[in-house]
Amino acid sequence: MTRTQTPQTIHCPLPLWNDATEEYHNAYITYRTNDPFFVRLEIEDWPFTVDAPRTVLRDGVTGLAECLSEPGGIALRVQPASDGVNVLLGVTQGDLLLGVFRTYADAILGQLRHTYAMVPEGEEMTRIDWDLVIACMDPRDDE
Repeated sequence: MTRTQTPQTIHCPLPLWNDATEEYHNAYITYRTNDPFFVRLEIEDWPFTVDAPRTVLRDGVTGLAECLSEPGGIALRVQPASDGVNVLLGVTQGDLLLGVFRTYADAILGQLRHTYAMVPEGEEMTRIDWDLVIACMDPRDDE
C-alpha cells in the first residue's frame, strides 16, 4: 500500500539579470512535493520554462552542474560566477544558448533550503505516488 501525502507547492521569487545586457527579470522557482526531484524556473517575459533537478541548482553554486534534455528541449547549466557572489544560469535548447542569467548564490541556496525542508534529500522516492506511476504505464492504455 502506498502512503498518501497531500502535495505541497512553494513558489519563490528569484532576482535575475541577463548577464549580457544587465536587464533585470522577475523569476520564480516552483517546487512541488509530488515531483520531489525537480524545480521549475520561470522567467517573466521569457517564452521558456526550465525543469531541472534541484541538485543541479545546489551543485552549480560551487561548480559546474547541468541537466540535459531531449533533443530540442530546454536544458540548464549552472556555475559559479567569477565574483564569488553570483551564480550563472545558462539556458540552452539543444546546442543553442538561449541566454545566460545571473543571480545571487545565497538566493539560490535560500530557495533550496525551503525545498529540502519540505522533502529532505534521500526521501524523494517516498513522495512519489507509485500506484499512479504504474497506472500511467498500463499497456492496456495503448490498445
